[in-house]
Amino acid sequence: MSTEDKIKKVCAYIQEHLDDHLNVDLLCEIAHLSKFHFHRVFSAYTGITLIKFIQLSRLKRASYHLAFEHQLKIVDIAYLAGFDSHESFSRSFKRCFGQTPSCFRVKPNWFIWHQQFNFVLPKIENIMNVSIIEKPCEKIAYLRHQGSPLLILESAAKFIEWRKSEGLAVQQDAKMYGIPHSDPQLTPDADFIFDIAGNVVKEVPENQFGVKNSELPAGKYAVIRHIGSHDRLNDSVLLLRKWFTEQSYELGNFPMYFQYLNFISEVDEHELMTDIFLLLK
Repeated sequence: MSTEDKIKKVCAYIQEHLDDHLNVDLLCEIAHLSKFHFHRVFSAYTGITLIKFIQLSRLKRASYHLAFEHQLKIVDIAYLAGFDSHESFSRSFKRCFGQTPSCFRVKPNWFIWHQQFNFVLPKIENIMNVSIIEKPCEKIAYLRHQGSPLLILESAAKFIEWRKSEGLAVQQDAKMYGIPHSDPQLTPDADFIFDIAGNVVKEVPENQFGVKNSELPAGKYAVIRHIGSHDRLNDSVLLLRKWFTEQSYELGNFPMYFQYLNFISEVDEHELMTDIFLLLK
């Protein structure tokens, strides 16, 4: 097993067991390395210590709960993150993100938040399982985000607030979409546009949130399912693009878009499911 495979296996285990006591001896067994060597290898590969990675993984999940699950009490989020008290959680959270949990809940500083996750993780190999489907036209309401990709979650929170105010978020057939109009890695922040959208059955009237009407076009789509963190969505996007170059289809006149089948505040990152749609002609 290569060093990368060992790190990958350990990181996957940590993500799948954030609610458990993560015993270092067990993680060393999973990696088939001695404790001393494992700590050295993990830090050299990722750029952070094993303990820091575990703490950041738990605080990341807590951040999503704070930002999007306002019905949860901060003390309950602290316990879910593995802390014994509200106070120790608040200290660790502020040390990491520069804001107390209560301040983050009101106005998250996503720029600083993203900076804490600037470390290296092994690439997860996705299976190129592309299917072709026909989709009817679908009415959507959308909120346009223009600016840094690091602030998309700020716009997403605003859109979710609108859906809740309209009673749309609790509908059984509620769908959430993300529609990037360009590649964030190739587009200046000021020009980057990303629409956060959801299905509706009737047109949305003018509103204070700035939510507008549009539609997802009917047609033939190539679809690939991404499982895991949204941070690695681009891996599956590249797979779908590679698949397209090997086919005889032409591109349809609509951006590639995402359908979020579950949400980060509801499940752990490794359980996230996102379908990626590419319109064909």
